[in-house]
Amino acid sequence: MEEKGQLMGVPIKLVMALVIGTMAMGVLTQFVGTAERTVFKDMKVTFSTSSNRLTVRVYDAASGDALGGATVVVKYLGGMKAHTLGTNSNQYTFTIPMEAKSYTVVTVRVTHSGYIPWEGEAAVHRTR
Repeated sequence: MEEKGQLMGVPIKLVMALVIGTMAMGVLTQFVGTAERTVFKDMKVTFSTSSNRLTVRVYDAASGDALGGATVVVKYLGGMKAHTLGTNSNQYTFTIPMEAKSYTVVTVRVTHSGYIPWEGEAAVHRTR
């Protein structure tokens, strides 16, 4: 005859703990899978200047691959310019209007879906 509180020789509390643990692991596994899909990635942004031009290049930071489709916003004293890169292009050259100054500091902001926004500054000079 079976003792009270046992199921086929195994304590009922142990059986219930195993069932609850298995269900909890299933829920956690689903949550972790969802979290992995929504993780934002880093991008690497480089720029170069020549005369009154600023060339911005965008890459995936982890792989180093060219990253097309990003939106680049350049703000400077007196205005701003923006350009969304094509899917097959990872760079764009902005011409920065400069009056009598020999240089100006611009703020560069790059955004892309699924990536952490990037922001930095560059000094653009004018050659005479």
